[in-house]
Amino acid sequence: MSAVLLHSIGDDVYPLIEVKEISKRFGGIQALNNVSMTIEKGDTLALVGENGAGKSTLAKIIAGVQGYDSGELLLEGRRVSFRDTNEAIDSGIGIVLQEFNLVPDLSIAENLYLSDCARGTTKTLLNRKDMRKRALELYSQIGWDLPVDPDILVSNLSVAEQQILEILKGIAYEARLLILDEPTAALSPREVDKLFQLVRRLQKNHGTTVVFVTHKIEEIFELSNRIVVLRDGEKTNDFVTAETTPDELIASMVGREIGDLFSIRKRREPGEILLQAQNVNNGPRCRGCDITVRRGEIVGLSGLVGAGRTEFARAIFGADKLKEGAVSTGSRSQIFRSPRKAIQQGIGMLPENRKSHGLIVNMSIQDNLLLAHYALGSGMILAKREGDRIVRKRVDDLRIRIGEVSDPVDSLSGGNQQKVVFAKWLTLDPDILILDEPTRGIDIGAKYEIYTLIDQLVQEGKGIILISSELPEILALSDRILVMNSGTIVKELDWSEADEEKIIRYASSASTNEVENS
Repeated sequence: MSAVLLHSIGDDVYPLIEVKEISKRFGGIQALNNVSMTIEKGDTLALVGENGAGKSTLAKIIAGVQGYDSGELLLEGRRVSFRDTNEAIDSGIGIVLQEFNLVPDLSIAENLYLSDCARGTTKTLLNRKDMRKRALELYSQIGWDLPVDPDILVSNLSVAEQQILEILKGIAYEARLLILDEPTAALSPREVDKLFQLVRRLQKNHGTTVVFVTHKIEEIFELSNRIVVLRDGEKTNDFVTAETTPDELIASMVGREIGDLFSIRKRREPGEILLQAQNVNNGPRCRGCDITVRRGEIVGLSGLVGAGRTEFARAIFGADKLKEGAVSTGSRSQIFRSPRKAIQQGIGMLPENRKSHGLIVNMSIQDNLLLAHYALGSGMILAKREGDRIVRKRVDDLRIRIGEVSDPVDSLSGGNQQKVVFAKWLTLDPDILILDEPTRGIDIGAKYEIYTLIDQLVQEGKGIILISSELPEILALSDRILVMNSGTIVKELDWSEADEEKIIRYASSASTNEVENS
């Protein structure tokens, strides 16, 4: 079904998309307030702003994911009203959402086939051979050079691998306008580079216009030709990328001065051992891995997609079954059979996938903030007044933008949901924190606050395991860096000797000797 045309003008002189005074409210939150902007044919437009600024809401309105309360949306001068994403796709607009829309119990090939069926691009039943062929062709289009099994279940993919699959679905739209909402949040630098190469090919070969929502300043200046800035639901600026600077952009995004992200850490000599894991074996993505974490220390885990970082962390925390090895906290060596046991020993874990493992999305913000307390059982039940105090303090400390604490957590923006997950663990004051992509989907202002908080925690004597796909983040925060490659730890680097080139070489080379002899 095609889009409903409410008024027809139709002329090549018009922008591809024009947003005119669009407003949108969710309960007590004004997500967008009279926003106007244009998307020109051939643009690579970066849509930026702090968490809760309205970026994803605007992207979803343009792509037909959700409606708006007032204003107009014009496509090449014609007023349109998309009732769903299929109508938008029929008009040449596709979107890759920040939150995944995949069926976990189906394979890669089957998910791609379902996407084709939903768009109406296929009405025939394909055999498994044809579905596999289609999947491999799409991976080939993006220059993916790692082994791919189209029959693997989506539930067995890492978050980064699921992100790549969502991007493949978006590419398959062959859209005139492709909207990418935080497409690089879970990707390593190598995968980001592949995605950017793909975007440039789509523009060169097909004239595709691209809008991407991102918090990463370096990506904005590498890929975009225009930047639209939203703050508190209103447009504050529309820049030509070549005519602005990172400092000017950040000031426009946050409305206040931000310090240097990468000089926050105040390193000092670490104390006694808080956690030691030895010979951890959890299948092919985690084989014979060791780690030691001391009081007041951050140990970074770095590696490419599929290297095994998350699998190693989940095995330590008891979220996945440990096949071999042991974990000790203090003088006690054990295997955590469940996260509850790890929590009881003073370990918390902020997971890679907040929707699946970090939140209960139909519960309130308050209940989600207190989930870690509930996980410990009846001995940790809080009086209502104390619970209210803890929740309000964490909301204020992390500047979580909410309506009411009783609102469902899925009413928040992705970045504010991530802050809720972080705050949940701070309520328990654990000795050891495992942070898996802690700033995924976090804007630069909030990132500064999170970095400051992480440094404060280690100054207080906490031990932290940090997993991040952002190499500058790993380098800025870690005292030591363990580089993983194909399920094993191949190199330990002190922060003073580590750099991006060295980490990438160890993470991508066939052997350590190959790196050290090169």
